[in-house]
Amino acid sequence: MRIDKRKIFLIAAIAVIASLTLAVFAGCSTPTFDGVKHDGDYGDEVFSQMQYLAENHADRTMASQGELEAARYIASVLSGLGYEGELYDGEEEGIQSFTLDYTRYDGSSASKATAYNVVFKKKVENAKGEILLSTQYDNLYGEKTLEELWKADGSYESGASTAVLLTLANLLSEVDCEYDITFAFFTGGSYLWQGAYHYATHLKNSELENISLMINFSMLGGGDNLYLYASETSTDYGAYLNGVGVGLTALPKDKNATDLTLLTEPLYAYSHIGMLGNHYYFMSGGVPTANFLSLNWSRNDYPFITEMKDQSNVYHTSKDTLANMIERRGEENIKNELSNAVNSVLGALDKQNGEAFDQVLSTAREQSGSVAGQGDRASSLIEIALKISVVAVFFAIALTVRNYVRKNRDKYIKEAQSEKENVVQPFDFSSYPKDGGDGGESKKSSGEEQENQIDDPFI
Repeated sequence: MRIDKRKIFLIAAIAVIASLTLAVFAGCSTPTFDGVKHDGDYGDEVFSQMQYLAENHADRTMASQGELEAARYIASVLSGLGYEGELYDGEEEGIQSFTLDYTRYDGSSASKATAYNVVFKKKVENAKGEILLSTQYDNLYGEKTLEELWKADGSYESGASTAVLLTLANLLSEVDCEYDITFAFFTGGSYLWQGAYHYATHLKNSELENISLMINFSMLGGGDNLYLYASETSTDYGAYLNGVGVGLTALPKDKNATDLTLLTEPLYAYSHIGMLGNHYYFMSGGVPTANFLSLNWSRNDYPFITEMKDQSNVYHTSKDTLANMIERRGEENIKNELSNAVNSVLGALDKQNGEAFDQVLSTAREQSGSVAGQGDRASSLIEIALKISVVAVFFAIALTVRNYVRKNRDKYIKEAQSEKENVVQPFDFSSYPKDGGDGGESKKSSGEEQENQIDDPFI
């Protein structure tokens, strides 16, 4: 029996490719984490903070006196908990002021306006790195359209997330942690996150590289579901955060992309609501980031974002108020979601999960940075390997089929000819002349053949 070396080679090649594909998936698969989860009831505490902001600091418009008063309130809470103000503006601890030019929502321009970030830290000896917890605290209360002020306290856009971060600051003040923890309340969230942009671009490279993880809180409490977005590709730290998270909804495949252009070079050729927030400017600097947000991501009733099923959006409108938020979702549902966000972070920072936390953070920057420079829709190494393998397998199969057909074609032709030769012909006209007896085809016959060739779509 003759051995076909080419056939053996092709079969071996297919086997090798399949093995490599399986190896890629086995070696790079995202692990699952079943760490300690927290189940504390913090709904009342968070809701109380949100209510206080809505009633006493309703006007938190960027670069306004109302914003400064809100910044002073936040700074007083953090200072009272024993945290150290990282930045100073005169004698006001923890308040960072900066000037900027921007365009208001009514089209008017603001020049050299003063805005305020609030930044406090909890430092530890021999810190393994820095955990940055952030949110925006400003709103659009003072914005107007057609000379009518919105007067929206922004409970969905920033009030709930500010209350969550203040509650976490209170709870973490008595918790031992091996990482420095920074609490950053950024302004300008309603204007392409100007406060976060200013803060991130003024950090030294060494300070930026020291940030092991940034967790941001976007719009909370006003959507159907609570999500945690970490990256466009699977990462160990993203799996860890979702594994210890509480009350989270799985991310949809279609994230409703937008073409919003940001202040800096876009990180991706597209963006979506999960990417867009204070964390964007840190993500573009290679910092591993995660973002909590509340909406209904599986629906696309409205362009870019759908907050609640069968409800109109309130984001960036005069309807973004605490009263409207309670009417739409109900107070208990709001409390439950905000408590889940708090528990998710407490679980992530829990010392009992410390070994897993250290492990995922050791690879977080590498994993998040591997896609940070891509200008097209992000593709992981696993996806690339899969595509190459699939193409290679199909090519090998096609080559095998082609060789098989070629190998057996001559055999089939010879068998057909042999059968034809053995058939007894009742009348043999091969010796008779064709069309007029000249031994060739007539011009008419030749012309008909040409016309058939032209009309035949397969020739």
